Amino acid sequence: MADTVTTDPLETGTRRAAAIQRLDTELLVAAATALADQATRSVNVTIPSDRRGLSEFGPALRVMARTVRPDVEFRVLFPSRAFDVEVLHRLTTERENVAVRIAESPLQGVAMADFRGALLWSPIALKDGSVVLFDKSAEIGALGSLFLGAWGSAIPLAEFLKRRELVRHEDQRQVLGHLRDGHTDRVAAQKMGISYRTYRRRVAEILEGLGAESRFQAGVRASELGLLSPLEDAQ
Repeated sequence: MADTVTTDPLETGTRRAAAIQRLDTELLVAAATALADQATRSVNVTIPSDRRGLSEFGPALRVMARTVRPDVEFRVLFPSRAFDVEVLHRLTTERENVAVRIAESPLQGVAMADFRGALLWSPIALKDGSVVLFDKSAEIGALGSLFLGAWGSAIPLAEFLKRRELVRHEDQRQVLGHLRDGHTDRVAAQKMGISYRTYRRRVAEILEGLGAESRFQAGVRASELGLLSPLEDAQ
């Protein structure tokens, strides 16, 4: 059955309103718990792109994983640049049947129950960091549509981890950097101190691994996925 977005009330008599409050970890966890507890079909979560957001959203994510019923679909969308293996490990420790995908574009911190109730938190979009609770409001439809669009174009976790293997070694990251910067094969091979044939073989392996059709596309895709971050930080 295809995903749908609805703004039907979670329960009869619920007011159409948005409650905005200053960020507080206990408030965030309590709101996330209440949201997850009322879900009957699905809980969909996007992780904030900034590291601060990831660390502060983490407790809410874990409590939702514990709270959501086993028969309720649980999906989590990580931004590539804020992907954290430890956060993922904690999440899967709390819940086995969780679907995870990785998005190349930046994300805000959002959690939705059945596409009818939502919690939004972002230190970027909301001054000083705030918790926003939506219930039976027009914003639910927009948030749900954004999530489904991002989820549909995101990379499954297994594929993302496979791509990360491409940059286990420094020379592989260097090849990606040369591809991103548009250097010719001969120039890149000379800069790396390897043979032209060896460089071309590594390029072919990377193109296949990233599912890229051109060298430039491979470099751009690696940057979007955050695969070049360790190299860039070291420079």
